[in-house]
Amino acid sequence: MVTENKKLSDEELLRNIKSTDKISSGEAAVLVERYMNIVRVKALTTAARYPSADFDDLFSDGLMGLLKAIRYYNEEKGASFATFASLCVDTSMKTCVAKSLKASPANKDDDFDFSALQDDGKATEDIIIDKERDGEFYKKLSGILTAKEMSVLDMYLRHFSYQQIGEVLGIKEKSVDNALQRAKSKIRHNLGK
Repeated sequence: MVTENKKLSDEELLRNIKSTDKISSGEAAVLVERYMNIVRVKALTTAARYPSADFDDLFSDGLMGLLKAIRYYNEEKGASFATFASLCVDTSMKTCVAKSLKASPANKDDDFDFSALQDDGKATEDIIIDKERDGEFYKKLSGILTAKEMSVLDMYLRHFSYQQIGEVLGIKEKSVDNALQRAKSKIRHNLGK
């Protein structure tokens, strides 16, 4: 039976889980096994960016996000399970990072906006659909901005301070400001605003 489950697509496995209403089924185990390495890589990457966040905590929270994705995935919302699962894992890890940054005595930076990491009341599926629509805009941006400018802009839009952006990217705050100003100028020039 387990071998047969491994041949099914994510969505087929999820339909089987919904029909039995048991997340502890073999289908769920197959999905967790499929996405385990993705959660591990995301946890490693996040732990490298935020030394105050513990890898084990990130990994555990990521797995909890994956289980939430399995439980709450709705095929009718239009997003693939892989996209939905990725967002759920990322959200769980962001919450873990926020808690670790708040608890870290080494972190004296008061201009980090933790409210940006909190739930805005939207359904996760709606957030995914919005992100997919925004994908075209980001694709257009990546065509006009350098990788450094894209990274700085992305972190700035997620309410990171110049100091935090500099630490993550390994550059000085002045370089952060310069990259952000160049990005804004290119956006205005190329998008006619």
